[in-house]
Amino acid sequence: MINRAEVPEYAEDAAIMRFYELDTVEPEVWVDQIPLDDATVSDATLRHFSQRYDEPIKDSGSGSNDLQFADDTDPLGIRGTIFDEDTPQSATSISQLKERSALVITNKSFQPRYFLQHVHKDTTYNELISGEERLRLSVDQRAEALKHLVHSNFDRFVSAKVTVDHVYEEMKSKQLNPEEEYGTRSLEKALNEANARADQIYGPIVERRQKVEKVRSTLTVLQRYKFFFNLPSSLLESIKQHKYETAIRDYKKGKFLYNDLQKSNNIQDDDDLDGQELKLDGANISELHRKVFEKVWTEVNKIVVELRGVLLKMLADPWRSMEEQEKTINFLFDLDTTEDPAWFYLDSQYQWIVGLLKKTYETNAKKLAAHRAANETEESDIQRSLALKKGIEQVRTKSFDVNTDRDPDNRYWRITSELVKSLSALLLRCLPDFWRLSKAFIEGKFAHKASEGGRRRRQGVDLGKVEQCQSMTRNIVNVYAQLISDHFELNVRDMPVQENPDGTESVVMPAFIPVNASSIHVSEYLTRIIGDLGHCVNDISAIHLAGEAFSGLTDLIEKARWKYVDVICKCWERDAKTFYLLEEWILDPEIPQCTGLLKRYYDYHKFCARSTFRISTHVVTVDDMANQKHERPIVKPEYVERIRGSFLESTYTFLDGLVRLAFSDYTPLNEKEEVQLAKKRDKIDVHSMDMRILLTVGNLAHMRSTVIPKLVGLFKLAYKCNMDEDLKTLIEVVDQLDKILFNDYVKRKSGLIRDIIRQGILLSGIDWYSIPKPTEVHSYVYEALMTLVMVHSQVSSVTKQLVHRAISALLENMANDCLESFRQVERFGMGGMLQATLEIEFMHQTLQQYVTTAASDTLQLIYQSIEQSYDAQQQNAGELQSELNHVKDLLVFSRKSTVVQFLCFKQNKDRSRK
Repeated sequence: MINRAEVPEYAEDAAIMRFYELDTVEPEVWVDQIPLDDATVSDATLRHFSQRYDEPIKDSGSGSNDLQFADDTDPLGIRGTIFDEDTPQSATSISQLKERSALVITNKSFQPRYFLQHVHKDTTYNELISGEERLRLSVDQRAEALKHLVHSNFDRFVSAKVTVDHVYEEMKSKQLNPEEEYGTRSLEKALNEANARADQIYGPIVERRQKVEKVRSTLTVLQRYKFFFNLPSSLLESIKQHKYETAIRDYKKGKFLYNDLQKSNNIQDDDDLDGQELKLDGANISELHRKVFEKVWTEVNKIVVELRGVLLKMLADPWRSMEEQEKTINFLFDLDTTEDPAWFYLDSQYQWIVGLLKKTYETNAKKLAAHRAANETEESDIQRSLALKKGIEQVRTKSFDVNTDRDPDNRYWRITSELVKSLSALLLRCLPDFWRLSKAFIEGKFAHKASEGGRRRRQGVDLGKVEQCQSMTRNIVNVYAQLISDHFELNVRDMPVQENPDGTESVVMPAFIPVNASSIHVSEYLTRIIGDLGHCVNDISAIHLAGEAFSGLTDLIEKARWKYVDVICKCWERDAKTFYLLEEWILDPEIPQCTGLLKRYYDYHKFCARSTFRISTHVVTVDDMANQKHERPIVKPEYVERIRGSFLESTYTFLDGLVRLAFSDYTPLNEKEEVQLAKKRDKIDVHSMDMRILLTVGNLAHMRSTVIPKLVGLFKLAYKCNMDEDLKTLIEVVDQLDKILFNDYVKRKSGLIRDIIRQGILLSGIDWYSIPKPTEVHSYVYEALMTLVMVHSQVSSVTKQLVHRAISALLENMANDCLESFRQVERFGMGGMLQATLEIEFMHQTLQQYVTTAASDTLQLIYQSIEQSYDAQQQNAGELQSELNHVKDLLVFSRKSTVVQFLCFKQNKDRSRK
């Protein structure tokens, strides 16, 4: 049993062991300690404490060990024990041990007041008085027992004292003196020698033992934390095999172990992949081991930094799907990345799209520049007319896409179209995905689940992210629109005008138009391009972009529509000025009264008008398509005025070109085709002005009756505008040009006839007063009529519809010439009067079907003029009547004898029947 007086010392020893974290108060080996909680003592400490001092250790249900004192009786004799009956008798901590030892009366730290306060706080005063008496009586009894013990053993005490003094004196007299260090010098020497010998013998063994212990300790740590030490190599292997999920899972396990190691000595290892933790009871981790863990973790961090770089590189890959990228973003969050991977992904996509748009444009722009350099040429009306001719043929056969590589202009347009298509296709492929990505970023889909941003997402949308995403989307659209605008010069509304060397002015076409591009090709490909742009905008509208972003596309379409319409109109007007160069003077097999030029003009004019209509009414959005589905689209007034002006201007210019054709000698457009064209012309002499005028008059007639009314009607129907006054003006212009050309032809032919008439009547030496009775018609009449036969042949060979008009006009002029000439004859005799009457009547009857009212009146004036100049005194009335009968017979004979020569003037029975 332990004496009560020893209890305070035990408590002090326990406190010392707790403070220094020792297992015993006399340790033999120094061990690195792990800090413990101030309020607890390890089981090993309490167990050693109890074993050292034979104190009973009890294992309670809670697993704690208590120190139980030998004597806990109440010194006042009031209670059975100084501790509460409902309080456990075991102490669970050093602090409880101190408190309980302070209640024991034999303890040096015993305080009566503290004792009474805790043990007898409920004891009555009378009981305390009785307890005091019992305590006094107990003390007196113990003092009396001590006196009795001293008295009964006094002899033994004296003997022991004498013996001790004798031994001390004897030891002091021999070696127990200061010189011999009280007898310890020899002992110290022997111990030193023994110690040195022991070091010599057992030192290497102890040293090796220490090394073995260190190795054993290290192996133990390595075995316990094998996963952690293998973590760098396992991470490298997983990364090498692209097993990123495995690498991230291992990293998270290693991070958990490392963080747990930093917190306490109890290292938790996790070998279960499903997350079940296995706690190992480990020894204290030395500082050296901690350094090893730090070094391993540093290596892990280096590998993780490389892994983050790999994942960021994957995240910057634009071709990976959003699902794969979302997984990559979560990987980066698990790897504790310092930057927001979602924003990195969004920004990399933005940079890639913008860069790809610019790169795509530059690639196609280089192709166009190379094509221009390889096919550089000067502006030429001939080359442009050849291109126009080929374009019209492609319109007829719908073969724009056939053999495009052979034609430099078509190849240029194909590259231009490819530029727009590639940019539009790129925008359609990238912008919807980017907008979906932006919305996912705004909604926090890519935010880390445990991050503060994820909690904010549930509270509301981050307006900053919304603005950033909308800004990037708007920038992508603006880059696309800017590239298109710069290439097609959409921001330059009015095209500049330059002055030509001949004093005329011409429009400077934009750089994207080939030098000698025809209006047909410009119309065709600009219509295709606006279609590609429109389809792109319509598809983009389906993803419901923010208003500002989509407005950039609508502005682009509107600028492109106006620019393309304006360019087509300028080319339309320019080609109309040189359209006459396409005249080959070959009759149209379907419409023999005109040349093939009119059909080409009709196709060209209609195609340009239709192209401008398509562009100006191009549907921009899906809503517009729905609104215009069941009704004809309406062209804006500014477009109508612009197109209407070009429609009329090109028509007037073409009509002027027809007049120029008639009065200018024919120059082949393509010498290589001239041989084949000459065969097709048959009897048409293209170098004859008369022939050209007749063909042109025939063309004007067809223009007036068919082409112009039909084109104006189509324009009026399509553009819903009033064209009545314009049609009236065009008809008047055609009539004026027709009159100019036809009168010129008639004037020149009439000049020939006039010379024949004047020569025969006035200059041939005929004496109209004294000539004998007529026996035949004079030759000048035949010559004049044969001239008309030649005119009839010429006109009927190319424009049969003009025969009657031409002969009638010439007959009127010939009658006027005859009237003028006969009026210059002073007087007619009987023979002269009959001769003149015979000749005029012969012409009259021969050209009977071409006699107009004006010609008939002129012929009557001729008869009157001859009658007025006739000298009636030469013959009597009876003879005159006889001579007139003779003239009639002569007239019939002359008509019959010349029926073959003047058969062309014979009246058509069908026409007379009608």
